[in-house]
Amino acid sequence: MGHGSLTVPVSVVVIAQNEEHNIARCLTSVQWAAERIVVDGGSSDRTGQLARDLRARVFRHPWSGYGPQKNFGIEQAGQPWILNIDADEEVTPALATEIDRNLAHGVPEVAFRVHVPTIFLGRPLGHYGRASSDPGHIRLFRKDAGRFDARRVHEVVRVVGPVGWLQAPVLHHCYPTPRTYWRKIHQYARLEANERAASGPARHNPWARATGKLGWMLVIRRGLLAGPLAWLWIAGQAYQEWLTVTQANRLIHGAERGVID
Repeated sequence: MGHGSLTVPVSVVVIAQNEEHNIARCLTSVQWAAERIVVDGGSSDRTGQLARDLRARVFRHPWSGYGPQKNFGIEQAGQPWILNIDADEEVTPALATEIDRNLAHGVPEVAFRVHVPTIFLGRPLGHYGRASSDPGHIRLFRKDAGRFDARRVHEVVRVVGPVGWLQAPVLHHCYPTPRTYWRKIHQYARLEANERAASGPARHNPWARATGKLGWMLVIRRGLLAGPLAWLWIAGQAYQEWLTVTQANRLIHGAERGVID
């Protein structure tokens, strides 16, 4: 498949905010698609201009949450298939070819799961915190068959119809430096804390939850055998769990005091 042909009936939807260091790599990897849409949540850097330079349609749309922001992008799409990727992700040439081959011949599936290995400090990580059989992520789906749910974080596509698998991966360059990891730990902890506090009044012990996560990832998921890079990742995940539970407890306590007062 020629990546410059723009013949694959796919609208690529990317949500972005201040992603000038990532957006060119992301959009360059999907030049084969018939359409590229970037939903800019209010960047103060060159994200929008770089995207336009790569022939993407750019929509400025105030941040409304991950799921709603992606759904807004889907509504703008003009192609029958949607490929959702993040600004710090890259579609491999093998995946581009696989998508083209499937859609060119017609498929009964309305959606496809894709493996998205996490790239941490330049190396792919194992799935130390997930089930042994990684379910993958629905990333390619028919526009008329799927939408994202409204969760604040870890939003997923809901589809009606048969779901298939694609073998080639999307590469997720989410943690290129320790500083990036530290910043995203705090970002996701805040979002997850809000999600947990909104879903119920149950409070948990942050030390017990963090220790449990550490044991699960190191021992049960065998991260202990994976070397220092994995240990650093796992320590960060345990800290994120501690931070999430601590913040969720604080939010729940504040809400309860508000009810009582």
